[in-house]
Amino acid sequence: MEPGGDPAGRAGPAPGLRQPVPGPAARRGERGQDVKIAALDVDGTLLPGALADPLPALLVDAGLTPRDRAARLRDVVATGRPEDPPPPEVVHRLFAALFTDVPVRAVSALIAGLWQERRQRLFDFTRPLVAALRGAGYTPVLISGGPEELVAHLAAELGVERFRGTRFAVEDDLYTGLVESTVEGVKDKVALDLADGAVAWSRSLAIGNSLGEVELFRQVGQPIAFEPSPALLALARDHAWHVADRHDLPAVVRDRLGLDWPSPRPAPPPAPTGPPRLRAAADRLVDHVLRGVTPAGSIPGTTQSRVTESALMLTLLRRENMHPAAQHALRVHLLARAPGAGPFDAAVIASTLHGTPVPDRERLIDKTFEGSAQHPSPRHRLALAAILAAVGPEPFHVDAPAEAFEHRDGATWTRLRMMAIHHLNSADPVAPELTARLLRLTEVGQRRGVIERQAFSHLFALLALTRVAPGHPVVRAGVDALAACLNTDGGMPFATTEEVLVTSTAGLALARAGVDRRVLLAMGDYLAGRQADDGGWSNAEDVVQTDAGDTAHVVAFLHAVDPDRYRAHGERARRFLRDRVGPDGGVSTYFAGHPAEPATTADTVLALAPHAHAHRPLIERAAGFVLRAQRCDGTFGRGRSLSEAEAVFRALAALRFVHRRDPMAHEQRIGPAVRAAQRRLLTTANPDGGWGQAPGDPSDPISTAYSLVALAAEHRDSGVVRAGTAYLLREQDEDGGYTSIPDQAAPRPLPHGVTELANNFVLLAMTHLDPDYRHSGGRHG
Repeated sequence: MEPGGDPAGRAGPAPGLRQPVPGPAARRGERGQDVKIAALDVDGTLLPGALADPLPALLVDAGLTPRDRAARLRDVVATGRPEDPPPPEVVHRLFAALFTDVPVRAVSALIAGLWQERRQRLFDFTRPLVAALRGAGYTPVLISGGPEELVAHLAAELGVERFRGTRFAVEDDLYTGLVESTVEGVKDKVALDLADGAVAWSRSLAIGNSLGEVELFRQVGQPIAFEPSPALLALARDHAWHVADRHDLPAVVRDRLGLDWPSPRPAPPPAPTGPPRLRAAADRLVDHVLRGVTPAGSIPGTTQSRVTESALMLTLLRRENMHPAAQHALRVHLLARAPGAGPFDAAVIASTLHGTPVPDRERLIDKTFEGSAQHPSPRHRLALAAILAAVGPEPFHVDAPAEAFEHRDGATWTRLRMMAIHHLNSADPVAPELTARLLRLTEVGQRRGVIERQAFSHLFALLALTRVAPGHPVVRAGVDALAACLNTDGGMPFATTEEVLVTSTAGLALARAGVDRRVLLAMGDYLAGRQADDGGWSNAEDVVQTDAGDTAHVVAFLHAVDPDRYRAHGERARRFLRDRVGPDGGVSTYFAGHPAEPATTADTVLALAPHAHAHRPLIERAAGFVLRAQRCDGTFGRGRSLSEAEAVFRALAALRFVHRRDPMAHEQRIGPAVRAAQRRLLTTANPDGGWGQAPGDPSDPISTAYSLVALAAEHRDSGVVRAGTAYLLREQDEDGGYTSIPDQAAPRPLPHGVTELANNFVLLAMTHLDPDYRHSGGRHG
């Protein structure tokens, strides 16, 4: 069944995807005869389900439509049954309402990304079917109730020039929220229009799965009911129409219609990825990771330079007239980053180096959030606006609602940054009390170096103080601390180090790899010594703000190494995590009562798993939250990681644990949830075998590692997993490590990278792909 062309209009995609349509002579052929068409339904016929199924959730996630509108559509669709679907006109009207006042360009961007995922879901027979029909002299036409712009992508993929879908009205490059036209009830007229009014009906065929095909089936000589609804099946039996399913359609087309079905090309033999080659690569990777372990047991978490902090630092140094050599290095770094910069970074570089103002700041911010799958909260938007204002040529000013400046409920670095932005945005003269508060917090915070190891917030604090107290000793001391943290490429990172995050995630992978126990104990002792008074851990040394994610990683590692040795640390950590579980089962990252995140909740389940007998009700609640957080496309959203597979692998690990303990838990919803998430991954791998941060993105090692961890347990021997493994083997660096793109986001959606994380998660994936692997140099006992 489809969610919803125009019987009188011309075929073609929605704005932005127009294609030339052949004229009448070309359509009728050289002798002007009527066209023998093959009218193909799309949803449920050329792919399972509807092409646009994930689109409502994507619109909500991108902040383009209110959640309640998507909920109304979902509720109406959910009430339908195969034999009694909801009225198509109602579905189309609710679908159109999702687009109300949404820019056409924003929807086009979402649909382009969605298509990269949906194209993987086409039935295996779809491409050969179109080729066979074309070879037999049929003119394929696609007639779908789905959004025409999405159908256009499918048509281009199949080389089909004539197609029609539902069109939504547009004014001033914005959708109005109204339906312009649909194909419901007029598919025969649409087919006639696509053929320029000249169809050889008796020699044509149609394939579809619902009652919406009946008007076509009664016209064509060869109707095929494909996996028909109960009502269509009854009609097919009454009229002796062909019936087929996804398994026998090639036989029906070949044997009953006499079409030549192209022979499938033999798949190339997969590159060897089995234990010998995989284990050799894992040994090299383990050796690389072990070389990074310090005598103290830590792995320094080196972070990659970022345009934002580099530009803010150069602006600060200019205003304080300090460190000319660092200023030169920062200018060179920004110039080098300019050619490959995205729109936001390019604007920051142009403002910093050339004094170029941003003509439309809000539009740039909108564009930065589009396609990021990160919710554009007022606070996140304010952070981006503040960056542009701080490096721009005009006096600092940002427009934002009062709630965006709220700082009292934030993490330590967020509070500092929001106070600083408020200070920068205050009219002259700035209240001395505001300056005194910011000065005090900055002086205390930077006694340990860069405040909370986060250059981003520290830079804003110093920029705010420079406005009213240039040359102040606190400012100059802070500048010196930041200048000492410039990377060797001349740039400034978002955070200076993330030792705890890197050491704990490396430790979990190294423990599975069976490395020398003495190394694991050194790492465990290092981490145990970093436990805070509240029982939690932060992401780096000398950081006051603890969080549930890092705490869950550390306590899981300590238990894996020696639960008796670290018993007291584990008890305090579990108490910390229990306090952050909300009534709905969700776990907030920083403070109880904050919005919960599925990945953090899943990590908490795994951290509590060794003591599940004492935490059963809490674990059940947390698993329920994870299940409810799953989206219609099988994913669980994105949190600190920009890769959608990161939350998937964590959620699946937690759900599997709960399912093993009680297969009947949560009304047997866990199995379908796991399969839905894995189906998403199995159908979104790239042609090179890897995965990107989202469907259609270029493959990268860390996203591929997340995906393989999620799939390995049930799909280790599948072709998709073998291809993903081969991708990782090809991507290994000469030194045994891995280089990947920035995976973290802060402030969302700006990416920042921690170099060692790719090594840690690729190694984790290798130990899941080969559970019997043990490092050749490890000592066990």
